[in-house]
Amino acid sequence: MLKIALCALAAAPLAFLVRKKGVRFESVALVLAVLLAAFQAVGHSYEHYGTFRAMFEVPSEIAFAVAAFAAYVPFLYLGLALAFAWADAAAVRAAERMRSSDLARFMPFWAAAGVLLLAWLPYLIVFAPGSFTYDGIFQMDMWHGFAAPSDHHPWVMTALMGGVFDIGRALGSDNLGVALWVGMQALVQALALAGSVSCMRRMGAPTAVLAAALAFFAVVPAWGAYAQAFLKDTLFASLFCLYVMLLAELWVRSRRAAAFDARSLVALTAAGVALCLARHNGAYVVALTMPFVIASMPSRVRVKAACACLIPLAAFVIVSRFVYPALDVLPSGKQETLGALFQQTARYVKEAPDDVTPEERAAIEAVLAYDALPELYYGSRSDTVKGTYTGNDEALGDYFAAWASMGMRHPGVYVDAFLNGCYGYLYADESWTHNTWDYRLYNYGSVPGIQDDFQVSYLFGEDVRGAMIAFCNGWQNVPVLGLTGHCGLYTWLLLAAAGYAVRTARWKSLFALVPSLVLLLICFVSPVNGYLRYMLPIMAALPLQMWFVVAASALRRGRWYAPPAKARRAEPSARAQRAS
Repeated sequence: MLKIALCALAAAPLAFLVRKKGVRFESVALVLAVLLAAFQAVGHSYEHYGTFRAMFEVPSEIAFAVAAFAAYVPFLYLGLALAFAWADAAAVRAAERMRSSDLARFMPFWAAAGVLLLAWLPYLIVFAPGSFTYDGIFQMDMWHGFAAPSDHHPWVMTALMGGVFDIGRALGSDNLGVALWVGMQALVQALALAGSVSCMRRMGAPTAVLAAALAFFAVVPAWGAYAQAFLKDTLFASLFCLYVMLLAELWVRSRRAAAFDARSLVALTAAGVALCLARHNGAYVVALTMPFVIASMPSRVRVKAACACLIPLAAFVIVSRFVYPALDVLPSGKQETLGALFQQTARYVKEAPDDVTPEERAAIEAVLAYDALPELYYGSRSDTVKGTYTGNDEALGDYFAAWASMGMRHPGVYVDAFLNGCYGYLYADESWTHNTWDYRLYNYGSVPGIQDDFQVSYLFGEDVRGAMIAFCNGWQNVPVLGLTGHCGLYTWLLLAAAGYAVRTARWKSLFALVPSLVLLLICFVSPVNGYLRYMLPIMAALPLQMWFVVAASALRRGRWYAPPAKARRAEPSARAQRAS
């Protein structure tokens, strides 16, 4: 309630600023404010009671919901209205900078990458050689034959990680193998994030915005924590950031014939292939973004842009349908995509066991361990329920019919199960803390049921690592700054960026947000609620995406992204003209 009170008090000075600056009524800001306030009320209800019904049945929760709407809606509306007004002014200045090629003074690309690596160095040293995580160990188990090879984790990524790991093994040290992968992925992450900051500069971002983006990547614990973790997600987040950056630059360059060349398409195609093969979600991102990319491009570029999207998808299909079977790599289990449905079934069996027909029970038993579902059900994690999957295609058909009929009788149970598994991606509150597991600051040891021979251990003692872990976990509770460790903040910012694009009628610029929106939807049906690891790619691309919608607005005010290279050499910059 303290945060609600502070928001209510802050509304008065914000209202004064809005009036002083003459900010007009913002309908988009109002819609967003109501939506975000609803996220807070619903999230609080699920955090404390696990159901939306608490907002209508529990007196304290009813009071909280009313207070949340009363305080958050005005506060968020006024804040968003001021932010939109600032973005409008920033777009005007960006247009001037882009026309004159008088870009902001900021450190060069390599210096920015160096700053990031230096900021993450404490994590890389304290947790050296790197945290050998559960997922990473399981991938190495498959790579070295301790477990059957599977595409549960993309086999291309497993092979890449295994190849690097084996270099260290060949030199006599599993620790070295982990360190080589961690060092490589930390370097790639630094280059990708520094590249996004440089891209923002080319799009006319001012020095303050560039410094804020670089500080976000340097200071927020998630980046250093995941840089030192031996797992696939860090590299995928870097590739995702690169893909979004190339999409944005292609869109801007396509509006200038002099600046557009085939290299942009080749780079985008290569990044798309890497994205699809690095993680299964990458294929969904490329496929669902493709229609928006094609629609947003000028007509002369659309066929080429379509090819840049289709080639990665074709590569994904060829590798998964033909190459993996030839290598005896098992496909990923169907239960991996059905976790949200299985959670709804498990919650139904737990809350309404007497309202399950014999036919429905038989259909469920053919797929899941029916009797164990009430005990296995945990609202924020689906692994234990989907881990009992034993079905086949025929059994799944009967299960889907049972799932639909049960949902018709008790839709509220299904709503509760769904929201209980995803509210953390909408809810922004420092009290909803994460832990060591979320940051991957641990060595797991052997995967249960698998005997391996890996010898990986930290170089520093538990007391040293404990201090860093305490810092990471404590960051979550720092007022305002702690929100950077929570998924909900990034959903809010992503929706605000989309709202600004709608407000400025730059509909075509929305395509650059689609990759993150696709991943956000995937997060909603992911196995873990509010998991920062799943949000990491969105976090990586978001600063660039937020500035891109401002730059797209600037393109409406200024004709071009920047003068062609020859023109920049021939004409002195505005700064040089002022100096003379």
